[in-house]
Amino acid sequence: MFFVSKADLDKRVRLMRARLQEIGISDSLRGWNWDKPPVSSMYGDLYVSVSEVAGRYCETLRDIYLRRVLKIPVPFSIKLFDGIVLHRVASETLTYVKRTLYSKGIMSGADLIEELLPRADDVCSKALEAGLKFGRPSDLELETSKKKALRLYRFLIVQAGSQLDLTLSKFPHAELDSVISQAVPPIVERRVDGSLIGLSKELAVDIYVPAYAVVDLKTGEMRPFHKYALTGYALALEADEEVEVNYGFTIYLRVEPDKPHIKVRVKSVLIDDAIRKEFLDIRDEALRIVDTGADPGMPSRCPFYCPYYPVCHGGGR
Repeated sequence: MFFVSKADLDKRVRLMRARLQEIGISDSLRGWNWDKPPVSSMYGDLYVSVSEVAGRYCETLRDIYLRRVLKIPVPFSIKLFDGIVLHRVASETLTYVKRTLYSKGIMSGADLIEELLPRADDVCSKALEAGLKFGRPSDLELETSKKKALRLYRFLIVQAGSQLDLTLSKFPHAELDSVISQAVPPIVERRVDGSLIGLSKELAVDIYVPAYAVVDLKTGEMRPFHKYALTGYALALEADEEVEVNYGFTIYLRVEPDKPHIKVRVKSVLIDDAIRKEFLDIRDEALRIVDTGADPGMPSRCPFYCPYYPVCHGGGR
């Protein structure tokens, strides 16, 4: 992910590490204690996804009831579509950069940009196809989404070229593998089995390797519950691999087709006892709803941006 600085993430980890030394994290709340409460799940082979637990638009978790009990899929929205498309562009761009460097060898940043810019339409078309599997926006919305995808791809390619030039100027005699590890931020996708703690069996987790921190990319507005996704991934990693995961980063990308820049914000999250307890409580309630099939009822207030708002307020079940 070329829109984040390794130096910035390292500084953020250092600040969180100092805080961690003050407060610590209870061993009983580590994922590797998956066979003991409160981490263990009491619902056997029932599982929920991290996104189901973490997407706390609804205070009563009625969205879990609608999706898992009544089998009502998440209604299509342009925000959902854009999120899928932009995530796909980001992951494909990272792959293209690494593949190009490994196949063609060390080159200048300008040459890398020249090599990859012509692939913009191909990458963005595939990303749009991925989004269309979930529904079709209007022609105008589709065109706007395409502009956002192209803007993000070009932005990432230029950032990759810049990082490559900076790396080569600092380490002019480095081998190819070393250049790539320095120029391409060390964020990798890891498949993790979350079933030990009642989560999905195959989670896709982005990890910032030097600090073993979890990373989550968002393309919408900042929400206070986004921290729960990082917490779920951290607990799953601890359960599956028995390694400490203490830090998280939510990276927000704001892409607008009519503006020349892309806004990038990073929020650091220390995955402490309080957040772990909150996540586990929500997980337990979500599993209870799935197990009993009971409607938890409407909350006192429904945010208009809840994905299930049209179902609960538009004549749906």
